[in-house]
Amino acid sequence: MEPKVLIVQRFYYNFREGFYDYLYESKVNFRLINSTCSLGRVTVHKTAREKPYIKQVPMFTLGLNYVIFPFLFFHIWFINPAWIITEGGQNTFNNLQVLLYHFLTRKKYIIWDLGKGYDEFPDTFLRKIYMRFYKLTLRKASWIYTYNSSGKLYFESLGIDGNKVLVLNNTVDTRKIKLYREKSAGMRPGETDLSKEGDRINLIFVGALLPSKNIEDLKPLMDLLGEKYFLIMVGDGEPEYRARLHKLFEHTPCRFVGYKKLDEIAPYYNLASFAVLPGLGGLSINQALAFGLPVICRSADGAEKDLIHENETGHIYSSLQDAADYIRSQSQEDWERMGQLSQKLIYSEHSLESMTEKFLSKIKS
Repeated sequence: MEPKVLIVQRFYYNFREGFYDYLYESKVNFRLINSTCSLGRVTVHKTAREKPYIKQVPMFTLGLNYVIFPFLFFHIWFINPAWIITEGGQNTFNNLQVLLYHFLTRKKYIIWDLGKGYDEFPDTFLRKIYMRFYKLTLRKASWIYTYNSSGKLYFESLGIDGNKVLVLNNTVDTRKIKLYREKSAGMRPGETDLSKEGDRINLIFVGALLPSKNIEDLKPLMDLLGEKYFLIMVGDGEPEYRARLHKLFEHTPCRFVGYKKLDEIAPYYNLASFAVLPGLGGLSINQALAFGLPVICRSADGAEKDLIHENETGHIYSSLQDAADYIRSQSQEDWERMGQLSQKLIYSEHSLESMTEKFLSKIKS
């Protein structure tokens, strides 16, 4: 049996459900401590409370980002794990308890963290205190798992040895996507105005309708592309912001189709030649590639640099004019070629199985 592993994170993120389910199905002896409550933009499905690997413990919240487990130390002591893998960043208060356990028992732990990401923080007194404790937890960790290559560079800039930083790229549930793709092969959406007309080229945006996504940038992009292109917008958001977007795109060749669950979205991807992402996307890039579409995106949190290979899986643009010029230079055969390379990359290097293998590699060693 695998060593007993305890994973500590603030929330039960839905995008990691497939990963944790796969760990459990693979007979990995692990427990997960996290909040199963929805908070802010984090929405947790009620079924999360039924997961056999989740251990619910007393907790309280501070604001929208901080979840505190006041008795975490005692739960760790009772579980007695061989390894602790704990979320970094805003989980630092809980990690002080992990650090205390490490000092008392010499048990090993791993920090699992994005790093700096895309946020800029003011250099305040409290921030300096936080960074001191944060760096301490990083130095004492046996390994650091980070989300992408940019994260590794960030940890190295803090003085952390790059040899103990493993780039553990997040991914989507590639098993489910592969199944839904096979079931939906050749299917098209039910909306009549979404059927392909002549040589019209469809592009698709998938994601929550949030200001951080820079969705407004798609309006001037569509103006640059011209009427030959049609934009499909999949996602939902706050009514006020959604209404503002509808008004902005009122005379643009596009269609808002609302939120679609993973098992409903394949027909919309089938209709598109490529996906476009003008802002932060989370795992939207992985999802589009897994559905066989190349991605046109701007620089965001660093994940795109590991996934978007120029003229193979898409293009990272420097300006809207650059994006428009690139898109117009591609033929349908180019999009199809890149689509094949996109799914090959995801299913060979960024699948659920490959992520799990890397995740367990340092624990097994």
